[in-house]
Amino acid sequence: MRRIVATATAAVLLGALQTTTAHAAPPPPTGVQVSWSDPATSLMRVQWTDAGAANKLRIEYQDGTAPMGWLATSDNDFNHRWVVQSGKTARVAVVTTDATGDSAAAYSPWFDTNIPAAPTVTAAVPQADGSLRLTWTNPPAPKDNTPGDPLDVPVGQVGEVIVKAWSLPTDKTELFPHPLGTTTAVVPPRPRPLTTLVIATNEWGGMSPDQVDYTDMKFALKAGPAYGVFGKPMTISGIAGALLCDNPGNCGKGRLFGGAGIPITMQTRASAAKPWEYAGRYTSFDLSGFEAQPVAVGGREYRFYAPAWSGYSTVTALATSGTKYIPTLANFAVAGFNVRTAQVGQMVKLTVDVKPGGTVKGALQRWDGKYWRSVLTVPVAKGKATMSIRAAGRGTTTQYRVAVPGMTYYGLPIQTTGSRSFSLTVR
Repeated sequence: MRRIVATATAAVLLGALQTTTAHAAPPPPTGVQVSWSDPATSLMRVQWTDAGAANKLRIEYQDGTAPMGWLATSDNDFNHRWVVQSGKTARVAVVTTDATGDSAAAYSPWFDTNIPAAPTVTAAVPQADGSLRLTWTNPPAPKDNTPGDPLDVPVGQVGEVIVKAWSLPTDKTELFPHPLGTTTAVVPPRPRPLTTLVIATNEWGGMSPDQVDYTDMKFALKAGPAYGVFGKPMTISGIAGALLCDNPGNCGKGRLFGGAGIPITMQTRASAAKPWEYAGRYTSFDLSGFEAQPVAVGGREYRFYAPAWSGYSTVTALATSGTKYIPTLANFAVAGFNVRTAQVGQMVKLTVDVKPGGTVKGALQRWDGKYWRSVLTVPVAKGKATMSIRAAGRGTTTQYRVAVPGMTYYGLPIQTTGSRSFSLTVR
């Protein structure tokens, strides 16, 4: 009886051993190491030791997650640019695999995937030559939870601050690299609108901050008055704003952007041969624009000037509007007879008061149904004139006006001007 039991027990043990041996997993790799093949391009090298079997490997994080699936390889010297999540503590897991299944995982040392924090742009200043000077601050480096890990690269060996500039009109992107720690740089003159970014990078990549758009200020002026009247205000209105667009096909479309208000200056000059002079300061708002009301003192050219402007994430170069010439007419305060009805032969009094107070030879004119025809000379002295005229033409009603020729006021021209019409009925 004892012999039978022993034999049965041995058979069971042998079967168990045979089963275990037939399905045994391959041994795991050993000595998993990580290093950089080329830190400048984030090309990582993973090496391990095994018996030449097939393998698969992946990145795993300390929090237990993995950003991607397994990568298969038949070589135990594996180079790859891994897609990682920044700011994690990670390691590489390597598994040997064959027809029986997968081995237990072997692991590299832990390493960090920190990237520099995004710089903060503090100033974007257009330069006279059309370039743009950017100034920024660099936040402190993120905390390193694995100091001295095999993928740490000495400060300054890899990494830089890259100023990225994208010209929307040309759809051309340029990179201007600078050493880490740089806090200012100039983007050369490029066609605008221009989108710029300051990105701090290292072997793991870089953080992209908010962009700064460098664009042009545009003016949209309304038609404005055809002429001004001496001594009276006239209205010149329009809107000033930044030309914004988020892709080349959308450039120049839509309304102008003015944020909380753009300061503009009105300038005037007598002619192209004269320098521009200050004539008023206004603010153009995003929706309502601006309204200037200069007083007419003679024919002049007008334009508006906007200095380099900054609003939200947009800066503009200084700009001027187009030039508009507005002539000035004389201002008749009084022009007419002392009565509207007179007997034939009666003397009526003509009074004229016109500004500016020039001394000129005016004219009393009557309307013949087609034209104004001069009938009497009216001597105007310092803007004033009075004269007596005998009423004629029984049974008629005639329209009259007074006209003064062109004159100047402190070198500015005043156009030939006719007064409002007035009538005289003769009985």
